[in-house]
Amino acid sequence: MGCLLPLSSSYSSSKAVALVAGHQGRGPVVPRIAKVSSIRQIAGLCAELGKARLSALVVLTTSSGFLAAGGPVAWLPFTAVSVGTMLAACSANTFNQLLETDNDKRMKRTHLRPLPSGRASRPFALAWAVGSAGASAAVLTAGTNPLTTALGMGNLALYALPYTLSKTRSEANTWIGALVGAVPPLMGWAAATDCASLTSLLSSPDAVLLASILFLWQFPHFFALSWVHRKDYARGGFQMVPCADSGGRRTADLIWRYSLCLAPLPVLATGLGVTGSMFALEGSALNLYLMYLARRFKSERTDERARAVFRCSLWYLPVLLGGFVFHSRQWDSERVTETVGNSGERNNLSVERWVSGARKQLAKVCVHEMMLQEGKVEQGGGRERREGGLLCPPVVAGHVVEETKEVVEKVKGEAEASAMRMPLSLRMGDGGVRRE
Repeated sequence: MGCLLPLSSSYSSSKAVALVAGHQGRGPVVPRIAKVSSIRQIAGLCAELGKARLSALVVLTTSSGFLAAGGPVAWLPFTAVSVGTMLAACSANTFNQLLETDNDKRMKRTHLRPLPSGRASRPFALAWAVGSAGASAAVLTAGTNPLTTALGMGNLALYALPYTLSKTRSEANTWIGALVGAVPPLMGWAAATDCASLTSLLSSPDAVLLASILFLWQFPHFFALSWVHRKDYARGGFQMVPCADSGGRRTADLIWRYSLCLAPLPVLATGLGVTGSMFALEGSALNLYLMYLARRFKSERTDERARAVFRCSLWYLPVLLGGFVFHSRQWDSERVTETVGNSGERNNLSVERWVSGARKQLAKVCVHEMMLQEGKVEQGGGRERREGGLLCPPVVAGHVVEETKEVVEKVKGEAEASAMRMPLSLRMGDGGVRRE
């Protein structure tokens, strides 16, 4: 059992091991000596190896996929997919650090991680990586469905092997990593809807849009980060785009292009009926700000402007995903009621009531809803027709679409009526039957 102790043999509690930075011009770095004799300290090492904060962000994207599917919210699969994703992400990150220990030793950002600093032994890290992977598979299998489990395990393998190994070999690692990041929301959707096949999953516009957001978001996020730390990545031996882009022109172009690719997604989500109209406006506002920062970096490629893009990407993602879930048509009260009725899961209605209540409360401070409330006009049969909000783009767009449909139907009906009034001989043309 000695080989599985967290503390490596090279990291003695009786003397500090000076980690010479492998960094020219810097003095030795002496890490804080800690006795890892308590469960709390061991848990802290596991959290560092698993990059707990990064893994929590992955869980957030999985949860967004689950909640975007609407109600009823079943707690067993929701908890299982969240815990299973957390364990899988921790496992993947630990495998990543096991394979990159030598590279991490040479980087300022990473040389104090548990493995390169000697605060954790390799056998301990390997045991944690394998154990968390096994626990993830068990949790996902017990609480979700085979597709969700397969996606989770496949994504773990994709991150730990192709992605990690490609980082020192090819710039394509960023695109492989983006694929890894796009999978968690698909897991959440598959778990929520009990989706049985990949074909069925990819035929859902909701799931595909969420995955697309995650895939495209990673490029502005990571290219901005890697530009700021390009010298450090080069020192570590990683093949990142900014490492071979001294002027930053290519990096800035990629950040700009992928920011542009994100722009139409909120509008597309509304156009496909996946979300309400306000998501198109809110999402577009977020994208305009991201595009503004990307354009600034493109015009002047400085570390400060790259950091601005990176900082924006940190809050951009949770805000956009939150808006997607909040405005999802799957949470429309009529649809939720119908779903609950069909499934018989009356015990979960409290979640739906909470979501419905939150939407009503937030609608009170929504300018869009205020415009609509002012414009309600009673029609026959007790129905309401919204006439107000003439300055509100979603309302205007909705009116244009409805009026266009009415005009098309009216013209079509008049054409058919005119055709029916025509003499039979004219309707049949020269081939008509003439009676003498």
